[in-house]
Amino acid sequence: MRIVSALLLTAAILISCNAFATEGDLKYLGFSQEVIDEAVSISGMTPVKQAQPAAETDEETLVQEQLYELGRTRSLSASLQDRSEVIRDEVLSYWEQMSPDATQAEPLSDELKASLTANIRAGLESNGYRISQLDLLDLPEGSLHNKLRVVVRVAKELRTRNSYQEIQGNLAEVRQICTAAATIDGYNYLSELTTFVAENPKNNYYYEKTILKP
Repeated sequence: MRIVSALLLTAAILISCNAFATEGDLKYLGFSQEVIDEAVSISGMTPVKQAQPAAETDEETLVQEQLYELGRTRSLSASLQDRSEVIRDEVLSYWEQMSPDATQAEPLSDELKASLTANIRAGLESNGYRISQLDLLDLPEGSLHNKLRVVVRVAKELRTRNSYQEIQGNLAEVRQICTAAATIDGYNYLSELTTFVAENPKNNYYYEKTILKP
């Protein structure tokens, strides 16, 4: 009993000090739970409350909370009108305006293809190019315009020591020649898929560009 009384006295003294004013301090100093409970009872100290485990949230509630947060950050709500059909119509209308000839697309005749081939060949050969490939290919069905995918492969004797720069210049010239030769009545029949290839006759290296690049 004397030992218990001494411990209780010690606990009371410690509790009276500002430096040891919590139940946790007594635990830290090594007092048993029995002594701590008695000290708490004597001093009126508020015992430390054990945190209650959080209730388990079911998956459905979690999904609803995530959807709510997503809608809040995107300024969406269930009352907003569904505009998907309107947006689709607006997109289709835009492309119809950008492609006024789309509904008038017709297969190109063999006569027109032959004329374009002759024009391109004459333009290239008159500028000193040797043609190793000249193909006029139809675009996939459903394309918006009456155009052809042309593949042109040429070579030309080089006149300077900087072969790379000269061939790049040749590619730009070939593109210009073919574009002019394939334009009839103001309409250019070369599609964006047209490919130009210029060979270096000294080492058979080749360089390639499409009509999309200058």
